[in-house]
Amino acid sequence: MFSCEHYLSRRVVGVFHYDRNNRYSLTFMEARLACERDFGATIADRKQLQAANEGGLEECRAGWISEAEVAYPRLHLSWNCGQNQTGIISYGVRKDLLEKWDVFCYKMDVTSPHLDFIIGITGETPETTTTMSCGGWLNEEDGHFQSPGFPYAYHSNMDCTWVISVQEGHLVQLNFHSMVLEEHRGCQYDYVTVFDGRASEKQELGRFCGSELPPPLMSSSNTMTVQMRSDSSVELDGFSVHFHTVKSPGHVRLRGGMNQFEGRVEVDVDGVRGSVCAKQWGNSEAAVVCRQLGFKGNAVATRTPGSMDDLPVAVSFMKCQGQERSLAQCEMKRGGGCTTADRAAVHCQVVESCSVLRDAGTLESGTYIIDPDGPGQGQNPFPVYCDMDSQPGAGVTVVSHNSESRVRAEPCEEAGCYSREVVYRHASLLQLRALIHTSLSCSQRVKLECRHIRFLGAQWGWWTSWDGRRVDSWGGATTGSRRCACGERGDCDLGLSTCNCDANDAVWRFDDGFLSDMVLLPIREVRFGDTRDVPMEMAFHTIGPLQCRGHKSRETVLVSCAALKEAGITKSGQYHIDPDGMGHGVSQFEVYCDMTSDPLTGVTVVGHDGEGRARVSPCEEPGCYSRELHYEADMPQLRALVQTSASCQQHVKLDCRHTRFVESGWGWWVSWVGQKRLDWGGATNNSGSCACGMTDTCNRPGLLCNCDSNDHIWRSDEGFLTDKSALPVRAVYFGDTKDIPLEMAFHTIGKFTCKGRGSHIL
Repeated sequence: MFSCEHYLSRRVVGVFHYDRNNRYSLTFMEARLACERDFGATIADRKQLQAANEGGLEECRAGWISEAEVAYPRLHLSWNCGQNQTGIISYGVRKDLLEKWDVFCYKMDVTSPHLDFIIGITGETPETTTTMSCGGWLNEEDGHFQSPGFPYAYHSNMDCTWVISVQEGHLVQLNFHSMVLEEHRGCQYDYVTVFDGRASEKQELGRFCGSELPPPLMSSSNTMTVQMRSDSSVELDGFSVHFHTVKSPGHVRLRGGMNQFEGRVEVDVDGVRGSVCAKQWGNSEAAVVCRQLGFKGNAVATRTPGSMDDLPVAVSFMKCQGQERSLAQCEMKRGGGCTTADRAAVHCQVVESCSVLRDAGTLESGTYIIDPDGPGQGQNPFPVYCDMDSQPGAGVTVVSHNSESRVRAEPCEEAGCYSREVVYRHASLLQLRALIHTSLSCSQRVKLECRHIRFLGAQWGWWTSWDGRRVDSWGGATTGSRRCACGERGDCDLGLSTCNCDANDAVWRFDDGFLSDMVLLPIREVRFGDTRDVPMEMAFHTIGPLQCRGHKSRETVLVSCAALKEAGITKSGQYHIDPDGMGHGVSQFEVYCDMTSDPLTGVTVVGHDGEGRARVSPCEEPGCYSRELHYEADMPQLRALVQTSASCQQHVKLDCRHTRFVESGWGWWVSWVGQKRLDWGGATNNSGSCACGMTDTCNRPGLLCNCDSNDHIWRSDEGFLTDKSALPVRAVYFGDTKDIPLEMAFHTIGKFTCKGRGSHIL
């Protein structure tokens, strides 16, 4: 049942990893309930996981912890786990609580028969917990409350109000730990509304529903009001929220900088002007400082060394979420000591790339922080090296990685048997995609040194794009050409037409050049083979850093490919769209726009990880085989796309022999929201039919699907699913394939596509 040993922390706290027999199968609510129901435990919080890590707990699989964070503990350095880091490796607080991970549970009680280790107390007390049947008046400095019945279903037709009123001169900060309410674009059915002050004052901080956690909220006075209302149908888990109070600091200013945008942070607190301790100073706090000073755009946290001439420390600890309007809304500790000599400072201007930085007048090469998609968009800022010297008048953005040195391909024989994953420093693949999208050109140099091996001509080696696509070409050649630069120029050794490294002889040769296809960069992995017979067969690879130049002017991101085509863009390719409009709801995301297949409109195309022809694993019962699809965008983003499009569709196909299918109830697909659908492509909704059944053209008379024939002949059912309320496909289920090789089936699920302009409401 468990995937690792149980450990004892230095605080005598039992934390263990749990996956309920299936890797990455638990949503946040399922994870919490799994700990509670299976062990009488709770979901571990970050401090408990940290303590267990210090006591010896190590894991290579991520799991939910409290406050909807996903993380895992590491003790040893490994590039395959934690990107060669130790400690708590965090994927951050997840916005989509329906994502599936494992879980880390925490158990205090020694009586559980599942646990064979000693547990002690943690010192936690329940006095600050407030649970009410439906609303109430809260005047504690710190506490939490939740919807009636949480974490089980709340009641229908509720109208509950909680009023938080604290001491004058203090503010209320609200942090949601869980939120699972009925989903609706306008939150019209079941919803939570938070007001700044009393509800009667109508100063709404936000209305929330669905499963995405609201951001931290701060009042501007000593009162905050929370209302929850539900209708007569669809009762889900509800919400859980924590609140605490903070005092309001005074004014803020910057001192000692090179210009008005930067400097050491000084604040007035209780009539005392002083500096801020930089021990836990970060970009979120810097953003609030810059916002309070009236600067727009992004901000970077920096530090300055303290000195004898410095002002006293006015704030020894400060924690902001980044969305606050002023430091008054951040958590802070006044006065006290500072265990570091550094003081908090900021730079209130961060640009999209080194090219923009160079155009703004920065001439010195060095490490800078950039934010390619702009403040408040999908990807966080990250550090890069700005080369301001190699190209006159231009700044080049350079991102390094773990494979820049000359690396030997380990001995192995089969095609692609050797692999090397490229791990970029300080930036994720999505952050690099944002950089590429905003740049005029990007490239990476690649080199292969070889002796007595086969390469592209025999398809023995290749590289992998950022999104996992195999690419059969090398630097300096056309994408997918199965050639290297010499093959493109026609000057390969021995008259070869592909690559020098296809010579497969005893002479050392090499192929090198620049990869520049911005749809595919950056390189994610390289694969080689035919190096087993050492020392005769050998190869070394060198992969250069990602380099990007120039900057595209920032244009408004439109809602779909249809809108882009209406705006005059007619070239097919990768574009960013924001279906519910910039600054609203979901963040923008990248899609492929097909501008040619339909002469009247653009087609938005979104891929997933299950597009190939996949065999149904042998099993007997109805729906015993399942395949869940993971798209190149989040489900809320895809649903926003559906709502702004005139039509959407997804092609599905099942190849079968001697099986039962939809008509017999042995196979089905699941909608985006998890509803079981008994129909197939080309048939009406939940008709129990396939396309041939709608036209009475199935292979055997009287059947509604060819794959319900249950005979020894290979047959197929295929067509397009077009129900906008159900798309995209979340998963497919099949059965009756146990008796191989007689019983077999293969499924193919196409890309999700939408076109035209439609109403925002389905």
